[in-house]
Amino acid sequence: MLKSFLKLFMGITALSLVIACSTDADEDGAVAGEDFTGTNIRVISIDTFDVQLSTMKFDSIVTSTSERLLIGKYQDNDMGTVNASTYLQITPSSYSLDNDAILDSIGLVLGYDTYYYNDTTQVSNINVYKLSDRMTSDDDDDYYYNTTETAYEATPLVSKSYYPTPNKDSLYVTLPYDFGEDLFNEIRDNNITDSESLYQKLKGITIQPGDSDNSSVIGFSTTSDVTYIRFYYTIPDELETDEYTYDMTINSYYNYIDSDVSGLPLEAITDQEYNLVSTESNNISYNQAGVGYVTRIEFPSIKDIYNIGNEGTVLDAVLYIEPNSSSHSDIQPLNDALLLYTIDQNNDLASQISNSVDVVTAAINNDNSEFNEIVYTVPVIDFIDYKLSESPETEDALILIPSDYNSTVNKMIFNDSQKSDFKTKLIVTYAVYE
Repeated sequence: MLKSFLKLFMGITALSLVIACSTDADEDGAVAGEDFTGTNIRVISIDTFDVQLSTMKFDSIVTSTSERLLIGKYQDNDMGTVNASTYLQITPSSYSLDNDAILDSIGLVLGYDTYYYNDTTQVSNINVYKLSDRMTSDDDDDYYYNTTETAYEATPLVSKSYYPTPNKDSLYVTLPYDFGEDLFNEIRDNNITDSESLYQKLKGITIQPGDSDNSSVIGFSTTSDVTYIRFYYTIPDELETDEYTYDMTINSYYNYIDSDVSGLPLEAITDQEYNLVSTESNNISYNQAGVGYVTRIEFPSIKDIYNIGNEGTVLDAVLYIEPNSSSHSDIQPLNDALLLYTIDQNNDLASQISNSVDVVTAAINNDNSEFNEIVYTVPVIDFIDYKLSESPETEDALILIPSDYNSTVNKMIFNDSQKSDFKTKLIVTYAVYE
């Protein structure tokens, strides 16, 4: 089970490392030199190892520390109907209001954080509901996940249609006066004096997309200076009637993110330990942040390197993996870099791969992008060395995920070797001592 998935993504600085290799196997090799014993070294480049891709899905992902609210819904030919909604507990900085204060209006301000995915030219809908239960973290571990569910009232407080403008400051949603007045007066009259008495009155809110939306998922900030509920009020007996504001900000939150994959190859994945091999999904594999899909990468024939004969050393190993050209666009962009992790035989996250310099990343090589030939290059020598020397043998594999895997819904689809006309491949540079 994956109940602390996010922790491995915090505080990471990505370093792109691209290594160029020959793309043809050279069994004749070349004499690179002689050591002091006079041993010849033959260096060969091998690109015939199997690269096996499959798709698995994490059972849950922490979304309560993502520093982003995700709201929206869209339909995707590859990933089905993707839905993101957010759940909030709110609290004021103080529980003090002037005894004569009178509410004028109340609104929810959602500050854009510039993130969006899919088509923002289509109308989106926001539905704000009161929670009927308090938010409760799973397993009492103080984290909330993309699968966490909290009950909310059947009728929304307010619904709003809008065209997302992620490059602007914020989205303003006017809340019902009766809802605001009830809260405002309870605080003014000292009936709500702390978080517990507030939660007795307002357990929280959830913001849901429209049921029939097919537009985009939008990112909003969690910081208190740009996202808040604001009460506008006056104090009538003052000589000059000025308007004042009183804010409530986010105390805790999480994003619920799921996808309906009915009728798609992904429907076969029923639990975290199931691997959908690419040969059973049209020779492609899937990644989707937020929802939990990820491509599992294995090299089942790597130990065939011992069949070359004589003693040898792996000098370099680079994986080239091709994204499916029809799966990305201006509104569904590719990630510039991906982080490299290992997972075990149960598809539990094992460790992040690093080298002597920094964490290992996959970087886009788009030298031939004008011909629609884009590949990721991934230095995997450390993993290959591990697989060649491990004892006993394990079923550990590699995965590639973005650093913002818990706070976005970006998809990525990879072609396997057959689909990519062998642009997806592993190239190993091997020195044979003769």
